[in-house]
Amino acid sequence: FGERGRETVDGVESAYDTERYNVTEITRIVKIAFETAMKRNKKLTCVDKANILESSRLWRKVIGEMINDYPEVEVNYMYVDNAAMQLVKDPTQFDVIVTSNMFGDILSDEASMV
Repeated sequence: FGERGRETVDGVESAYDTERYNVTEITRIVKIAFETAMKRNKKLTCVDKANILESSRLWRKVIGEMINDYPEVEVNYMYVDNAAMQLVKDPTQFDVIVTSNMFGDILSDEASMV
C-alpha cells in the first residue's frame, strides 16, 4: 500500500489509504499466477475493479502484455464484487485467481468457507 493518513479540514476529519502498485511488482505476481495456472487447469481469473480503479487498469495492462507468453492459459477478467458472488455461487469456475492484496485478503477468507 502507499500513502495513508488522517487529516482535519474545517473541523471535518477524514482518512485516506492509497493502493499503489508498480509494473515490476505486478509483473512478478502475474508471472507466478500464469506459471501456477500452467501447472494446474490452465485457467487464470484476474479479479479487479478496473471500471473504477486506475491501479486495476494497470494490472489488466500488464496481464495483456504477458498473455501471449502463456497461450495455453485461458484468461478471464472479473470485477471483485461479481467475483465475491460467483465464488459462493459456483466456486468450481475458478482455478487460479490473481488480484491485488486487499481483494485477495477478502476473497481468500470467503473461499476458505466455501
